[in-house]
Amino acid sequence: MPWVRVPNEEVLEANPHLKEFLPFLDTHNAESPRGAVMVACSYLDEQLRGIIDAYLVEDSDKAVLLDGFNAPLGTFSARIKAAHCLSLISDVERDDCDTLRKIRNEFAHSHRVSFEDRRVMDLCNNLHHSAKPYGKVEVNSFGLFSSAAVGLALGLVNRAHYVAVERLKKRDWRR
Repeated sequence: MPWVRVPNEEVLEANPHLKEFLPFLDTHNAESPRGAVMVACSYLDEQLRGIIDAYLVEDSDKAVLLDGFNAPLGTFSARIKAAHCLSLISDVERDDCDTLRKIRNEFAHSHRVSFEDRRVMDLCNNLHHSAKPYGKVEVNSFGLFSSAAVGLALGLVNRAHYVAVERLKKRDWRR
């Protein structure tokens, strides 16, 4: 059962940027827990790449920084750090991206890992963007992960658009 429901047409009309988000949401909801981790982190990595790209000056060197073999900003970890240091994401967004990255690494490096493992549970309990238990409703580790990943992705989905307004400009420093 999906953790997040698809918005209706009225919501999409008022928020057209969500149309980009929906394919991710559909894929995320259709995946196994392990697959959901990989899909969510890949999507967040792509969003961070787009945000950084929207901020950096227009230059042919930019692609070398962001993409390809040994690109300095070619990993999820490097993009998290760069986006944070450029003030393109908040401290809390950085912390959650980094925690999600650690969860991804747990699943990527062991076929035995599950959301019932203590280390994964502890990481999930540290996510700020996650749904919190309330009343008699409990949220398991996968629910914490999934709600945090989707919430964070939703918060970043239109960030590149806003960042582009503040894009860096080339300067001549010889003055």
